[in-house]
Amino acid sequence: MRKSVILPGVAVVGGLAGLAVRWLYLTRGFAPGTGLPVSGSPTPWLMVLVVAAVVVIPLALGRGKHQVFDRCYTGAFASDSLPCLSGMLAGAVLLAVGGFLALALWVSSPMDPITNQRSMSAAWLVTGILCLLGAAGIYFVTQKMRQGKPILTAWVVTPGFACALWVMANYHQNWAEEPILGHYWVPMLAAALSLVACFLVAGFAFDKGRVPVTQTVCVAAAALDIMALADGLSLANTALYLAMMFYLASMASSLAANDAKEVERPLCATFCQSCAGCAPMGTMPPKEKKKKKGETGDNTPDAPVSP
Repeated sequence: MRKSVILPGVAVVGGLAGLAVRWLYLTRGFAPGTGLPVSGSPTPWLMVLVVAAVVVIPLALGRGKHQVFDRCYTGAFASDSLPCLSGMLAGAVLLAVGGFLALALWVSSPMDPITNQRSMSAAWLVTGILCLLGAAGIYFVTQKMRQGKPILTAWVVTPGFACALWVMANYHQNWAEEPILGHYWVPMLAAALSLVACFLVAGFAFDKGRVPVTQTVCVAAAALDIMALADGLSLANTALYLAMMFYLASMASSLAANDAKEVERPLCATFCQSCAGCAPMGTMPPKEKKKKKGETGDNTPDAPVSP
């Protein structure tokens, strides 16, 4: 079976198994009176095993030689597969929904009459704006790759910045106040891995692409995003975790499919010599440095002219 099918399958199966174990842990792993963890419960170790499995399996599958997608984002992630394209666009739609819900969450939060500030952190306002930009970035990049046209590398980093503010907003609003790590470590780890995965994906547009690491982190993040849904999240967080799950699983599948192909030029390769969107960080070769006055082609100063 192809890795492009196995990797998202590992993310979905591992995520659903982790979702069930996480639900058991949250419902039966804490004492009813005190809310403290129950000693001797096996569910924490089962969660650790699930997390280890979704990291080790894609890491083992990623062994061997890989193509070098040198400053070529399209060559790494362009896909003709309907499930992959649908997953990318589903991630964009859910990211936009999560952005609107985050904005609504901030706007509807009550004002403190003393400090004249909202009870909800302003990080949610910025998160909502960046999520909308991230959704637009995923959509535009997917469309450009599908049409075989050069992409604008500024768009590929927008999901990562949205994740960064998402982590900050959740930490300030929810996780920092929670004294028991077991109540929030899965959502926190899922959001943090999604942040790392988004920037690893974006690294292919900046000559920083690493195929096995990117595949592993994308699969692990997608599985943990599913696992985090057991925590009874807000609507905004639910939409954002689902968005990252669809987006990262699709990107891992596309990368595995393109990595298995024979080395070939991407559809947008005809634009390399005049590509204003990718240059100098995308598919266009770097510009030659201008020679300083008094230097020859071999970087040695010109010989003095005798009178």
